[in-house]
Amino acid sequence: MNSFRKILQRNPVIKFCASLKITLTCLILLFILTLWGTVDQVYNGLYLTQERFFNSFVFIFAGFIPFPGAQLVLWVFFINLVCVALTRLVYKWDQAGIIVTHFGLLLFFVAAFVTLHGVEESHLTLMEGEAANVSSAYHDWEIALWKGKDGEKDVVAYDAKGLRPGRQLEFLEYGMIMTAGQYYPNSEAYSGGQVTDAVLNASGIQTLKAAVLNKEPEKNLPGCVLTVSGSDQDTASVILYGGEDNPVKITKGGTDYFLQLRRKSFPMPFLLRLKDFTVEWYPNTELARSYKSLVEVIPPGGGSREVLISMNKPLRYKNFTLYQSSYAVDKAGRESSTLAVVRNSGRLLPYFASFITFGGLALHFLLMAFRTKSRG
Repeated sequence: MNSFRKILQRNPVIKFCASLKITLTCLILLFILTLWGTVDQVYNGLYLTQERFFNSFVFIFAGFIPFPGAQLVLWVFFINLVCVALTRLVYKWDQAGIIVTHFGLLLFFVAAFVTLHGVEESHLTLMEGEAANVSSAYHDWEIALWKGKDGEKDVVAYDAKGLRPGRQLEFLEYGMIMTAGQYYPNSEAYSGGQVTDAVLNASGIQTLKAAVLNKEPEKNLPGCVLTVSGSDQDTASVILYGGEDNPVKITKGGTDYFLQLRRKSFPMPFLLRLKDFTVEWYPNTELARSYKSLVEVIPPGGGSREVLISMNKPLRYKNFTLYQSSYAVDKAGRESSTLAVVRNSGRLLPYFASFITFGGLALHFLLMAFRTKSRG
């Protein structure tokens, strides 16, 4: 083991990566990014700030100057800590606290990676009495095709994020291939009278135009043009728009299929029914003090239980957490509740990392105290 460590310590690349100067530089850059991002979100919104400062490897400011994003800084910091663990840490019992603390910090990086790439955030809106087991993304979209309009639907979907002109979407289950033409992350739709045979659309839309991206991504409505092969319409051009409620009907062999550009759907491993929704108001105002949803959770195996979800009391089911997010009242006075749905397979990792880091620090201070006492 000691010979292996000596080989690593002599390696110029690992020696450079274990430099404390890199550690200090990463900490300074993270401080700058955090402060800069906090100020920037006031002007550009939370989502755009996250994408620019924290979800990027490099971003451009002042029009031409590159600056490292948080992803790049954190990856460099992680490699730095690993190299320090391999070359600088002294693996002796009197250094046990420092070693445990160090590996607790490394686990924080693992937790951050799992959270960034493994978390699914969506929402579910229900009227009183309604039930559903599928939630919808806030700002991610998909192109979905299914057979049959009512009842259970066997849906095949493609993520719209990677859609580019010329890309083929193969719906082999239904014997259809679609070729992407134009795709706009945010668009405006225009109708030109009655839809002609050359263009298929559910709402009479015949033209799409690109629109400026909104700083609040949930307000962006994408649009795309697809060329469908394999349907009864030999080569049909289909216009899909995110602002449409109705899907486009495509006929193949006498069977109706339905195509829609919709917010990405996430199945949940349980059925959720909203039994009652209540709002408490501040006296003599129309400002809500709190609101809560009484829901029935129905798992696949049968049985059910009632849970009250309030603003500070979420529902937890396996890797899913449902928070009370907002509500609405329609013109008929009917109330609906919107729940934020978060699926996080690594939600316990930050707790483990915190426990290990705290335990390492506590052990380190205890060992220091015993050493000081023995010397005295």
